[in-house]
Amino acid sequence: MKSLLTFFSFLIALFLSIPASGERLDDPYIGKRLYQSFCLVCHGPNGDTKGPLAKKLGLKPPNLTKQKYQKKSIDEMAKIIGGYGRVKGDIMPVWRNALPEVNIKHIAAYLAVIKSKSLRFRGNKRKGRLIFKSSCSACHGPTGTGNGILAKLIGAPMVDFTKTGSIEHLNDGQLVKIIRDGKDSFMPGWKGTLNSDEITDVAAYVKSLGK
Repeated sequence: MKSLLTFFSFLIALFLSIPASGERLDDPYIGKRLYQSFCLVCHGPNGDTKGPLAKKLGLKPPNLTKQKYQKKSIDEMAKIIGGYGRVKGDIMPVWRNALPEVNIKHIAAYLAVIKSKSLRFRGNKRKGRLIFKSSCSACHGPTGTGNGILAKLIGAPMVDFTKTGSIEHLNDGQLVKIIRDGKDSFMPGWKGTLNSDEITDVAAYVKSLGK
């Protein structure tokens, strides 16, 4: 029964990971989600350590952040992931037998930026959206337009995050710092209420609103 549930879980994850028609063939953000679903279990969350399955089976997956892999093109990495040109004894799955080529390209694109410190790749904006709605919408509004009920009641001016140019002057570090430590008279610091990962996720979501 357990193996059957595992099989169906894999099929569901595979179905959800297939991008809609018309998406670019090498989108690193899509690749990050796919990496987390299929690769993290062996290569670890950042590509540079053993994931839980690798530890369980005593495997030694390669460090994907090393120059050997970082200098390869997206097409070259896609071929490796797909299983082309493998040496005898390589136990890495032949992913072309399970994933469509477009998803393999997405994963390869993400591996090219896996060392990036950008919020686009460090934060999970889907999780950030949920945290924003539960913790930030009272002031900033449910969609970040700055019209939250509490803000209106206390007369606090709020930025419309959905407006182009509203926070582009802030770099990633500055945005994270404001959410963590607070700013001015009304913006509270969320350190201690949200952990560092949650703060990063919220920042990633806010950063995406104006685009």
